[in-house]
Amino acid sequence: MAVYLPAVYAGKDGYGLSLAAVGFVLMLTRFSDVVTDPLIGFISDRTRTRWGRRKPFIFIGTPVYALGIWLLFINPIEFREVTWLGLEFNIGYPYLFFSLALVYLGATIKDLPYRAWGAELSSNYNERTIITSWREAFGVTGALISAFTPAIIFFLGYTRPIDAVFYLSAAMLIIMPILTLNTLIVCPEYPVRERVQTRIPLIESVKLVFRNKIYVRYIVIFTFSGIGSAMTNALSFFFVEHVLVAGALYGFYLAPYFLSQIVSIPVWFKLSAKVGKHRATMFAIGWYAFWASWIPLIAIAPNEWFDAFQVHVILGFLPQAWYETIVSQFEGIETGKFLFFIVVMCLKGSSIGALAALPQSMAADIIDVDTRTSGQQRAGAYFAIGGMIGKGAAALGLFVGTSLAVLGGFDQLADPENTTNTAETLLWLACVYSVIPALFKFVAMPFLWNWPLTEAKLHEIQSEIFESPGNKKVENAYSS
Repeated sequence: MAVYLPAVYAGKDGYGLSLAAVGFVLMLTRFSDVVTDPLIGFISDRTRTRWGRRKPFIFIGTPVYALGIWLLFINPIEFREVTWLGLEFNIGYPYLFFSLALVYLGATIKDLPYRAWGAELSSNYNERTIITSWREAFGVTGALISAFTPAIIFFLGYTRPIDAVFYLSAAMLIIMPILTLNTLIVCPEYPVRERVQTRIPLIESVKLVFRNKIYVRYIVIFTFSGIGSAMTNALSFFFVEHVLVAGALYGFYLAPYFLSQIVSIPVWFKLSAKVGKHRATMFAIGWYAFWASWIPLIAIAPNEWFDAFQVHVILGFLPQAWYETIVSQFEGIETGKFLFFIVVMCLKGSSIGALAALPQSMAADIIDVDTRTSGQQRAGAYFAIGGMIGKGAAALGLFVGTSLAVLGGFDQLADPENTTNTAETLLWLACVYSVIPALFKFVAMPFLWNWPLTEAKLHEIQSEIFESPGNKKVENAYSS
């Protein structure tokens, strides 16, 4: 959904708002998380109900999130120029702001307790990676289904991003409540392992989190990584539409991209168990950057370089009837570059499974450091602050990405087939989409090199946590 949003609100087949202005609104809306994320995390940590302390928030947040999605993609009002207090502006900008604010509020209420809940399901170093890997795998599976939807409706004659998000949103509003309710019923919540019962005020709790030096290091690492990822997401559709001139085939790129993430997750888990989470993350960043460096080639190389990737060449083995039906769908599109792009993105995307699952598992390990010191389990506070900063990084990355593209002369409203964008402008767009985000991710390398929380160190910390008699029963619950 996120990758379609700039295209829907700023694209030539969408609502036609300014790309830079849309990027600014997306960044501005994220400032609401500065208040809501720590507050929800704090309240979630202190909540005690017969259903647990995480489940009620997920139950409440889901319909709020669904309402925001409805307003954002399914039921937009007619956007027009208005005058208010002497200022003339398009009503689409405040509408986008408030719809997004509602989406972000619902996401905060349901997602932060959900992530904290996952961290509390196990205390084992490798089991935590299994949990986060499964969680991300199911998340990517949902994204994969979403990616196939545009491909399906493409064959039905609907090629605009606004059409894709309509069907995606409608499907999500039906499926999401069903899956959420099933999770709340089936999955357990284990007792909280705390030695100290005294409740720390919100501001003091936030200060204590930031005094955890390992966590501050963690935040620095994944803030830069988040900025890079957001830059790529913001410009993804525009790259496909204007550089590849294949905007109608956008869904065909997303489907194999997400599939590569799912397939790669077991590989990264095995590597993590062998060399450690931090080293596996470093390998994933290097793998991501290597394949990202190939993407600008697509913008400058002649079409002849990619003849081996043409649809009619690759699908030549199919029966004649099938061959003619499929090839006809790509008439007028330079498929060589597009299919080469898919191959590169699948190889690059195979690293995303690690960059999504491993950091969450590392965060759970860091929380144990705090538990040993404070005697309290503050997973909600940690994931809230991490989520707040991560969302801020994503918003900043989106703004930086769209702004750099515009400053480079890119016109998102130009006709891709008879474009006024120069070759230099399109090359710049390709670099902002791929190489520059990879450089942001490279910032993490020095901080991961001597990561202190190895498996042996975590076992030492947890043995100290469970020394307290009051935590023995909790330890047994986890182990069972």
